[in-house]
Amino acid sequence: MTVEQREKYEYETADGRIFVRILAAERKTYTTYSGVKSEKVEELRGRVQVATDAEFEGRVSHGFVKVRGRKYATEHTVARFRPGALDHLGQPRKWDREPTWRGGARNELGRSVSYEAKAYDAIREIEFEALDRFEKEYPDWARESYRLLFERERSSKEREAKRLRQEATTADRKAREWQKRINELAA
Repeated sequence: MTVEQREKYEYETADGRIFVRILAAERKTYTTYSGVKSEKVEELRGRVQVATDAEFEGRVSHGFVKVRGRKYATEHTVARFRPGALDHLGQPRKWDREPTWRGGARNELGRSVSYEAKAYDAIREIEFEALDRFEKEYPDWARESYRLLFERERSSKEREAKRLRQEATTADRKAREWQKRINELAA
């Protein structure tokens, strides 16, 4: 199932509609050192995509929210922090917008909304409100995100194994050809 085919969840807010769909989780591995030994750690973060339009393109012409009377579109990939994560001020964090190059928040002229703009924070709050509602309705959504990641990783390894088997078959055939030449020399 492609990203475009995945189920979309729609949330009506006071400012407009927000769509959410589950994406493959993000996998990070790193090493921690406790002073005695190093330990490899794997961290999984469930991810979703959130947008103002059902196509997840972040275009005002396809869907928008209104902030202070103006139309804005948004499209972000958002990761879920592990429970108990804190920000730099010690406040609990739930959602983390990933850096975006394609989407982001845009005004009705299609221009990116600056991080410093009040509208940017308002759009962020609208997204997070919809995400909190989504999480309440589908508390097990992160497992689905993990499953999508695991399926993608499995498919990648299956493709790699197939390629390696084909390479091994070719190498075996070439080895037999060389052996044939060796046998001809010995005869």
